Amino acid sequence: MACAVCRLPTRTLSLGMRRCSCCHSSYCTVWSAFTLRAYRVMGMTSRILGHQQYSPLAHRTHVALFSSREFTDQTERGHMMSAEEVAEELRLIVGLDEKNAKDLSTKHERATDVLEFFKKHSIVVGSPREHKVMLFSIWTKVKAIRHRDIVAAYVKDGKIDSTQKVDAAVRFVNAMKPDETLDVPRFEKDCGVGVVVSREEIVQLVTEALKAEDPKELKAAWLKNPNMLLGKMKRVRGLQWADFGVLKTVVEELVPPIIDGVAIDDVEKKRKDVGGNATVNEKPSAPKVAVQRCPRGENWENVVSLSKCTRIGHLPFKEGETVHVVGWAHRVRHQSRISFVVLRDGTGYIQVVFNGETEPFHRETSLAIRGTLKYEPKAKVDLQPPYELHVEEYAIIGPADGCIENVITAESSTDKLFDDRHLVLRGTYGSTTFKVRHELLRAFREYFWSRGMYEVTPPTLVSTQCEGGSTLFDFIFYGKKAYLTQSSQLYLETCTSSLGDVYCILPSYRAEKSKTKRHLSEFTHLEVEYFLCNFESFLESLEDLIVFVFKTVIERVGDLVAFMNPTQLVDPEGDPRVPSNWKFAPKKPFKRLKYADAIKFCNEHNILNPETGAPFKFGEDITDQPERAMIGMIGEMVFMTHFPAEMKSFYMARDKEDPTLTESVDLLAPGIGEIVGGSMRMWNHDELMNAYKREGLDPQSYYWYTEQRKYGSTPHGGFGLGVERLLMWLLDLDSVREACLYPRYMGRCQP
Repeated sequence: MACAVCRLPTRTLSLGMRRCSCCHSSYCTVWSAFTLRAYRVMGMTSRILGHQQYSPLAHRTHVALFSSREFTDQTERGHMMSAEEVAEELRLIVGLDEKNAKDLSTKHERATDVLEFFKKHSIVVGSPREHKVMLFSIWTKVKAIRHRDIVAAYVKDGKIDSTQKVDAAVRFVNAMKPDETLDVPRFEKDCGVGVVVSREEIVQLVTEALKAEDPKELKAAWLKNPNMLLGKMKRVRGLQWADFGVLKTVVEELVPPIIDGVAIDDVEKKRKDVGGNATVNEKPSAPKVAVQRCPRGENWENVVSLSKCTRIGHLPFKEGETVHVVGWAHRVRHQSRISFVVLRDGTGYIQVVFNGETEPFHRETSLAIRGTLKYEPKAKVDLQPPYELHVEEYAIIGPADGCIENVITAESSTDKLFDDRHLVLRGTYGSTTFKVRHELLRAFREYFWSRGMYEVTPPTLVSTQCEGGSTLFDFIFYGKKAYLTQSSQLYLETCTSSLGDVYCILPSYRAEKSKTKRHLSEFTHLEVEYFLCNFESFLESLEDLIVFVFKTVIERVGDLVAFMNPTQLVDPEGDPRVPSNWKFAPKKPFKRLKYADAIKFCNEHNILNPETGAPFKFGEDITDQPERAMIGMIGEMVFMTHFPAEMKSFYMARDKEDPTLTESVDLLAPGIGEIVGGSMRMWNHDELMNAYKREGLDPQSYYWYTEQRKYGSTPHGGFGLGVERLLMWLLDLDSVREACLYPRYMGRCQP
């Protein structure tokens, strides 16, 4: 039970009495009050709670005082406090600045989590700021909750006392496997636990390191970018665990006297005498050639001609060709006499060589460059061509702030990456994902166009449900209840009698209460309705579509798929644009597996129902985990068919041989599970009316759907495909969220 004054754990004194180990406040669990305390909470009327039996949850309703500021326990406050009040807590307790506190306060779950984390580790308003900084870094970067508590305990005990040690600890625990036990001796050694570097030791080590530097090079580096020298000092043996603030102060004190009066173009050279003291060699060395500067223009429009500007992906890769390009500095490596930059512009990447000194600029700076192409096989890395662009003249269009280097790091948490999604999309993996997604949607449309199908755009604001009420987003539409669409299927069916085969590619919405890797609250839904088919021809059409789309995407951007998912290549040295060079290329006909046989397969292979811990029974849903286990054993795409009627939606047609089953199908892909769901539709009027009755639905709300059967219908069917799931399978993504531009799921509706 936590103390309501200082938030530390309390200990039992006697029956019904507890005492805080920090402030020694006595607490009566029967009276539910701190002795001699006032009870006012957030401007509410003073009150004293009645007698209640003590339980571990009792403190959730206790009125409490916290230092000089008054609020209830964290759980109660989460329901009572406004966003402004939560932001104030984040600013005072966590130590966030006003903007970050305000942003985080809008995310209820995350704000509650960080405040609970700080409370758990005894951080209060007056705690040292450096402790708050280190704990917030741990909360942000450590992936596993149990690991972040381990690292936080070291900070609390003073064994980890610098951001360098925190970063090392974060890297260590993030590299651990989920079930791995912490190797304490190795952890403490790798993270500098208990190592203290005094200011005197820092001065001594920095002094020795600076003696080894050439004064002219030292001055050039200091004037160009002091942070590079600081980074170099951090790598000196003995300084890696030094307090960075002290190290920075010492370097700033010691460097200026050394470089004072040193001319960068001076021919004098500092050497060390035998005793180790620095002396000056009176004899001048041979004159050095002045350092060349890479030509820079002040106006970028004078450097490149828009009429001659070429996208990187469309460059004429010919030796000696002069080209004009504009793009962003994707990676930057500055040296004293040369700089290397990987430039991107959305169509491709190319290594750019700046011969001579350049004005330092950071990653993500936008540049205009006029240069000459030169063949260089070593430049062919990842998605770069075997050519370099040697700069004749360049201009900086839009400089990037230096803080870009620290916004996203290898240790950034998943939440942090989605907070900065707008920057993550600039990365190689982010941009490649959406180039492949573009080709995927293009291939789908080309398939439909080649078969004379029409694309339509049904409404996404609807008055009826399609997939069940538990996942509906509802809202008031001009005084009446309405919903965000779960599926456009019902509207697509109304188009078949006028247009024939139709499809749409639109967002659908599901109020999913889970945060699994396969679920989103908003996803891209590709839906198709065939105006005339039987179940077998319907399955054949779906097979044909999947095979065509895979083949088309691979032939166009197989190199991008190989970059994201290289393990699926048959021959890594072969052409990735050849469909047969891929292990997971779908082949017709797909394996058929009836639901009843799937139940039998799971039970025979010891795949249990995770909800019961027992073998599956007919009528039970094969959920995500066992479904993936089953398809992983099968190892290829599978049509799972003929589900029991009670498991499926009201509109699905019944199997002619067994009316308790439906003519329904889920297409399952290895590693993902279901990516397509479809069925034949009820096309008989009376049968559909009976289905409404069984489901307790009001037929009047569906009059427009029912009248499709009243005024002439045909046996028809259709399916819905989750584009993000298919892309997740194709590119071996960790989550469907990575296949979304800006994913929306429980707890996230920004940026």
